[in-house]
Amino acid sequence: MNKGRNPGKTNSVSAARLKKLVQLVVDLKETQCIAEVNDMLDAGAPPQDLLDSCLEGMQEIGQRFEDGRYYISALIMAGAIMRQITELLEPHLETEKTAPVIGTLLLGTVAGDIHDLGKNLFAILARCKGIHVIDLGVDVPPATFLSKAQEHKPTMIGISCVLTTGWPKLEETVSLLHKHLPEPRPSIIIGGTSIDEHVCRHVNSDFCVKDASEGLAICHQVMNKSENTPSQEETEENAQS
Repeated sequence: MNKGRNPGKTNSVSAARLKKLVQLVVDLKETQCIAEVNDMLDAGAPPQDLLDSCLEGMQEIGQRFEDGRYYISALIMAGAIMRQITELLEPHLETEKTAPVIGTLLLGTVAGDIHDLGKNLFAILARCKGIHVIDLGVDVPPATFLSKAQEHKPTMIGISCVLTTGWPKLEETVSLLHKHLPEPRPSIIIGGTSIDEHVCRHVNSDFCVKDASEGLAICHQVMNKSENTPSQEETEENAQS
């Protein structure tokens, strides 16, 4: 059940108004975006519809950046707007409370890179889909990825890398995780605008993705597959008993 503010009015918001929200995001109208989301929540709009509309706007912003119509300042502004919107929506989003958490994802942006927009959006969407996310933030050193992986024993490790200058640290991080994490080690998934199959093979990552939906699909596939496989922590406990 959606936890909107006014559940008796659910679905009362028109498609035209959702389209207007998309355009407000695209036009980077920060104050109007936040006010519109609040108003639509009060009108009973499903929170997931609001999030989907905002993400649609973000996709258009990304396309305009690629086309040279928007510059890095627009991406920074869009990130600030989206962070506020997701903070507003997250408490109201539908989550599968009756279903168990399907797995744990350790997430962070590679050392030397402070971009967090894509990572933050992915973290929120993953949490809404039953994934426990441990977010290490940005500019995360390889040793921190390793120590936190050893501490939390995640099902998967996600590393964001937007800058091509981050590739050496990305390679170092993946290599360190491969070297020091025992089998069966967590699957490593990398993503970001600088990432492609060539980079994935070069750094020896298990998966690479370009967008959140692809990443979520892979996480679900890996985590559902591992549900019937004892975790590293369970294996250690069994060995001690």
